[in-house]
Amino acid sequence: MAIRSGFFNSINGDRKYDAGRFAEYFATFIGNGVFPNPSTGFQVIANNNMTITIKPGKAWINGYIVINDEDLVLSLETADGLLNRIDRVTLRFDVVGRKIACVIKKGDSATVPSAKSLQRDDDAYELGLADIRIDKGSISISQSNITDLRLNRTYCGIVHGLIDQVDTTTLFNQYQAWISEKKNEYNADFINYTNDKKNEINTWFSSTSTQLEKDFNAWFTTIQDVLDENTAGNLYNMIEAIPKVLSGTTEPVGLRTGDIWLRELS
Repeated sequence: MAIRSGFFNSINGDRKYDAGRFAEYFATFIGNGVFPNPSTGFQVIANNNMTITIKPGKAWINGYIVINDEDLVLSLETADGLLNRIDRVTLRFDVVGRKIACVIKKGDSATVPSAKSLQRDDDAYELGLADIRIDKGSISISQSNITDLRLNRTYCGIVHGLIDQVDTTTLFNQYQAWISEKKNEYNADFINYTNDKKNEINTWFSSTSTQLEKDFNAWFTTIQDVLDENTAGNLYNMIEAIPKVLSGTTEPVGLRTGDIWLRELS
């Protein structure tokens, strides 16, 4: 195509411009997407049945504007009895039909379903508003079945005047990457800290156990030296005498009832 310029006043009808030329002009500094205000613009809402509501809002596609000024209710097709599917809600710029409309692109039923691709060619250009998971046998959908695509530039994006829209997908991915990086760092630090403390405890326990064993052996050796034959025999006699004293069959020897106490037998 040759060089084009415009727009200029017409003299005797020598300058005529159609809607396509104006759309081309606007598309050079207004990017595709939904307008950010209100934040609910063209949001897809579940009605807890087999219908959805598309909220009021404005959007821009290839230099053409679309305005929805009231809640728009659309119906979903009946769920398959055996397989799941994913329907995609789009804003479709129909070049031939010369209009932009909200369209539900029914997905194929499958065990692992996927949404239909967006059409972007000479006949139509689509923006993805949301994906809706239709589980097998379901008779209604909830908001948890809906994946909002408006902030993802690959599918839709936010209108940002002058040259292009804000690349929210890149910002989101950068944020997610930062979160993942910090999470990995903290996990690594926690594992190292846990291992260090575990090693410290094991070292302390091993050292303490060894010392306790030495102390016990030393104490036991001392007791063995103290408990000679006479002392051991006296202790044995005292122990043997206790049942007889308590039963009253013998007199206490070195044993007093009431506050029961023993004294050394000689």
